Amino acid sequence: MQNEQTLKNYEHYLNLITAEIEKMFEAQKEYICCKNGCSLCCEQGMYPFSEIEFEYIKQGFVDLPENIQQIVKSNCQKLANKVGNGDFLYECPFLIDGSCSVYKYRGLICRTFGLISENASGKLTIPYCAEEGLNYSKVYDKNTHRILEGSVKYEGYSTLPKAYNLSRYNLMFGIVKSLNFDWGESRLLIEWLVEYFDIDTSCEVNSVQN
Repeated sequence: MQNEQTLKNYEHYLNLITAEIEKMFEAQKEYICCKNGCSLCCEQGMYPFSEIEFEYIKQGFVDLPENIQQIVKSNCQKLANKVGNGDFLYECPFLIDGSCSVYKYRGLICRTFGLISENASGKLTIPYCAEEGLNYSKVYDKNTHRILEGSVKYEGYSTLPKAYNLSRYNLMFGIVKSLNFDWGESRLLIEWLVEYFDIDTSCEVNSVQN
């Protein structure tokens, strides 16, 4: 359990890191199609969450109307069984009617989806919504799963697609330094929720590492 001051420090960190992420989206805005009502990134994922991220999103949950809380709990019950059977790609239980019910309190992975990410070895991860005609889709080749530089000029873009180091480690410790708080362990979001709601399941949900 995180104390109040720790969560305030984390919230300050979030303000700083979100400002940096917004600069990235602004620099790539020609390629970005994200808008209200678009929820593909919430419909199929694993959603790794650190302990402090989960403590923060719990604040958003507690503030929800009781009927919405019940929907979230029901979603978690269904997902616990699904994930317990080995299916680790699932719809976020906080997604209700195509919208995030705890948007202000969302985790780091939710804040960065939609950009091209580059890991330490230089491998690129292109957001899968490119396959659906959204972000970067006009310069993305579905056959090779690569960005086509020739398409950038052909489509009339004024900026080049750019990849950012959006690994959890870099988000936590690289772009903005942690401000007097401990991230704690990381698990799948559903694992935290199963424990929080004390959902009875005979299948163990695997933990994830940073």
